[in-house]
Amino acid sequence: MRKLLFIVGAGIGYILGAKAGRERYDQLSKQAEKVWSNPKVQSTVEDVKAQAPKAAATVAGSAKDIAGQAKAKVTGHEQTDLSGNYENEAGSWDSETGTASIDEDELGPGADKLP
Repeated sequence: MRKLLFIVGAGIGYILGAKAGRERYDQLSKQAEKVWSNPKVQSTVEDVKAQAPKAAATVAGSAKDIAGQAKAKVTGHEQTDLSGNYENEAGSWDSETGTASIDEDELGPGADKLP
């Protein structure tokens, strides 16, 4: 008998909760529609749509540059600057004097983290 009362009570609670939940959902849906159809919101949406391609191109260009730099460091093919000079944690090259300097520890970057 207790199980039956529990099941009936749970069913009634579910039905009432579902009805209240649906009413609240409808309220929120109507409010969202009002906000979305507001001319100021639509103006802002159009502005964002117009600027999105520029922002995407900037992000893609930056990501491509960063990826290229990472690839160069991993493969050991870093590029020199316009004057031909080169410098990283392991050493440097001065194109004007033709001199190179190397890491004195001969351990490269991260030597301070070795035991």
